[in-house]
Parts: sequence; C-alpha cells; structure tokens
Amino acid sequence: MSAYIITFTISTLLFYAASTLGDAKQRWFVLFLAILPVAVVAGVRDDCIGTDVMVYGKDCFLDVYQSRWYSEIDLYWMIRMEPGYLLLNYLVSRFTDSYNVFFGILMALQMFFVMKTLLVFKNRMPVWIALVVYYLSYYNISLNQMRQSLACAIVLYACTFAYKRKLLPFLMTVAFACAFHVSAFVAFAIYPLFILFRNTRSYKLMWSMVAMGIIASLLVQKSIDVVLAALGLNAVFAHYFKDSTHGFFVTKFLISLPIPMLFFIYRKKFFRKETVYLAFSLVVMVVSTQARELIGNDAERIMTYFLITQIFALPFICAHLSKVKQRVVGIFGIAYYFAYWYYMFIYNGFQETYPYSSYILKQWL
Repeated sequence: MSAYIITFTISTLLFYAASTLGDAKQRWFVLFLAILPVAVVAGVRDDCIGTDVMVYGKDCFLDVYQSRWYSEIDLYWMIRMEPGYLLLNYLVSRFTDSYNVFFGILMALQMFFVMKTLLVFKNRMPVWIALVVYYLSYYNISLNQMRQSLACAIVLYACTFAYKRKLLPFLMTVAFACAFHVSAFVAFAIYPLFILFRNTRSYKLMWSMVAMGIIASLLVQKSIDVVLAALGLNAVFAHYFKDSTHGFFVTKFLISLPIPMLFFIYRKKFFRKETVYLAFSLVVMVVSTQARELIGNDAERIMTYFLITQIFALPFICAHLSKVKQRVVGIFGIAYYFAYWYYMFIYNGFQETYPYSSYILKQWL
C-alpha cells in the first residue's frame, strides 16, 4: 500500500509545481517528472498485478517482439487487439524486449493525456485535487484494464474540445481513443450531450435521460447480439452489454453518494451552463454502480467514458467556496476518496493490484 501512497504523493506534488509555472518548457519538464513515478510503478510491477497483464498484456508484447514487421504480427492479436494498441506494442518492441518498459510507457502516455487535460483548467480550480481523485479512483484500475484506461484518458482530453465547442478536434481525438479500445466509440455521444446541457438548466432532463438509457438497455438486453450485428460489430463485444453478474452494487451505491450530494447542496452557488455536464457525470457515477446488476457485466466500464469527468467535481466545489470552507471540504473530500480507494482496492482487492510486488524493485533496492 505504501508504494501507491508514496507514488501518488510525489507525483501530485510535482504536478502542483508544474501547474504553477509560467514558463512552458519548465512546466513540461516538471510534468515529465510528475509522470515518471507512476509510470515506473506501473512498469516494474510483477505479472500478478492486474489480471489483464497475464490475459493479454505480457503475451501480446512478447509475440509482437518476435515479429519482424507490423504486418507479420500473429493474426490472433490482429483480430483481438485494436490497431493503436498493437502499433504501440510494435514501436516499443523495436528498441526493447522488456514488456515492463512497455507497461511503463503505456502508463506514461495515459497520464500525459490526464495531466494535459487538467492543465486546461489550472486557472479555474485547484487541479492537483483532480489528479488526487484520478489516482484514488482510476489508477489501480488502469493497472488491469490497460487498453481501456488509456482510451478513457484520451476521451477525457477530448472533453476539453467538447467544452470549447471544437467539433473536429473532438471527433479526431475520440477516433484516436477508439484505436486503443473499441468501446470508446460511445464517447462520440459526449459532444451532443455537452451542447444539449449547455442549453438547459434542468436536472430533470439528466435524470430522465439516465432513466431512459437504463430502460432501453434492459429492453434490448435479450436481443443485444442482433443489435450488435446490425451495427456491424462482432458478437465478441456483446459481453460489454449483457451477462449480468453480482458485485458490490449495494455498497458501491452507498459510497458513491457523498460527492454528488455535496455538489447538489451547493448547486445554487455555482450551477451554470458549463457545469451541467459535470453534474451529469456525477449522476452517471451513481447509476453506474448498478450497471452490472441492471444492464450487464461490463456495462460499468462502458459508462466510465461519461463519468470520468467527475474528477473535476471536488476541485470545482472547492474553487467556489470561502477559504475556510474550501479547506474543510477539500480535506474531507480527499479523505473520502482515500477511504473509497482503501475499501475497493486494498480491503476488497478490486482489480487485483494489492498487495503490490515488484521483483525488479527488489533487485534495485
């Protein structure tokens, strides 16, 4: 546990320093230093940290390393893996045979998009808090769901273009995300949602859309294979929408409520057009805790593209409170996310990333 806490702390402090620098070259250098610790921890981890490492991460890289040309990569991986992920494997394997180096670069690329997104709002809120929320909510997940976590980070960056109403850059960025995980195609819906929510002040609309989405998903659950076939998608992706399994859905529902409730309590103080999507992401965060039970096994993963912007909720709230309230809410907010992180990833072992172990680190130390 200490490996994660120390890494998060060092990275956050460096990111905070980077966000305060006016010189672009100095800022990006310090940003590189902020990315380095989390990338190293991800890179040197043992094979047992994160299920997907053994499912595809290690074998895919080693097989690609054996390929002389990209076109010679085994057909099995060509069919199973997205082209962007395979290409990244191929490029890294040209100068190293270590899959640990690849995992480190993969995490570095993910954190680059996350931090680049946060810097867009550095003058509007304490973005270092958003980074803490991201680490406590998504970092351990990204050690397992490697491809989708990178896709989510890219989609998060695409949201900055939706926020600025820049359609073409948004579409290109989401398309880039799809190159790492096909499920990112659902993120194309984010832009019209941004436009829709900027033209309304109604929370009822958000609740209605979420309710209609759940109802629609339940109605098509039994015929999802037909729907996917009509869309031209391989039936292999059907498991993202059905095959429901039980999980921590009651507990997760209860522990997802504090931040949305806090946002709702202070809604009159800072509710405005550009924050409606943020409120929507908090609603999706609560609903997603029931996704596995109501919709399907991996439905919660699909909804991540819409709820990941919730990392801005706590820093946004803090930015619009008095200094005294800001410190109180900030401390309790971070404590809440830390408790969530401990309960999910340490106590319950969610994503199989604890206890952390690294043979490479032991050799170094």
